[in-house]
Amino acid sequence: MELVPRECLILESVIQNFIETANPVGSRLIAKKLKMCLSPATVRNVLMDLEDKGLLYQPHVSAGRIPTDQGYRVFVDKLMKRVKLSSPEKKRIQENLDGIVQNVDVILIRASQVLGEISKQLGVVLAPRFFQGVCENIKLINMSENKILVVISIKSGLVRTIIMEIATSVSDERLEGTARFLNERLCGLTLREIKESIDQRLKDVGEGDIGLIKLIINSADDLFDFDEHQVFHFGGTHHIVGQPEFANQNRAMKILELIENKRNIIVHVLNECLTNSISIMIGGENNIESMKDFSVISSTYRLGDITGVLGILGPTRMQYAKMIALVDYMADSMSDLLNRGNIN
Repeated sequence: MELVPRECLILESVIQNFIETANPVGSRLIAKKLKMCLSPATVRNVLMDLEDKGLLYQPHVSAGRIPTDQGYRVFVDKLMKRVKLSSPEKKRIQENLDGIVQNVDVILIRASQVLGEISKQLGVVLAPRFFQGVCENIKLINMSENKILVVISIKSGLVRTIIMEIATSVSDERLEGTARFLNERLCGLTLREIKESIDQRLKDVGEGDIGLIKLIINSADDLFDFDEHQVFHFGGTHHIVGQPEFANQNRAMKILELIENKRNIIVHVLNECLTNSISIMIGGENNIESMKDFSVISSTYRLGDITGVLGILGPTRMQYAKMIALVDYMADSMSDLLNRGNIN
């Protein structure tokens, strides 16, 4: 959509004022703010043009204007000035992330809390999708006559250990042969590929214990399931329900129901944030009905060769420039922290 310079200035001013105050914006205020020798009548005519183009709307005849989802989209794509987080905000993020226990779940919980605190919106963090992880090494260790320890490492640095019960004991030599066979056939594949095709890949046993290999095939869904950490963390719930948009009880119930029904958010974020770039979904652009009053700004972070998603969810009236900068910086900080090693 093409806008003339005057329309751009007035649209930007309306949106900035509405973001700051949550009140409909009138022509007199815009004329005063812009100081361009524009009369309120001239501004009013431009506002009507912007309304005709679907970028603004008037809640009722005597009210000022409010941005539509399409108006916010034009603002974000064409008018908004990009900003960087302030040094104190960056320091706050680093202080909250540095020095905490090197555990994925603890880091993700802290990240969601920091996102919520700084944004005053709902901070959301989805754990890495471990099914993308590439198997690097499999070890089998005798623990007793009827128990072996299975150690599976993926390239991101995560390690999964499981104790398996076996019907008959297996010698250390045959156990080593079984581990070699498993590594030859399975290493270099993603966990998803292994779970989907392990019976075909291991059907011609070259060496090792046939009974143990059959047990591993039958137990593949559990053995190669790193997704016990596949959870969704929230931070800042009390901040988002305090926004003016949720003073209305029905609207407040909407956001609380959305938070309770986590799966909707998970599916949405996963479907819409598939690259390393920032994803910005505004109001009706969301493909979930219950989210059409909200905006989501999200990005991916990396743990080795696997990705997770983090972001901010809030009303369409939000400080987009700052929220984008926050999500971008948090994603980079998370990737740096998670790839330092010693993560479990």
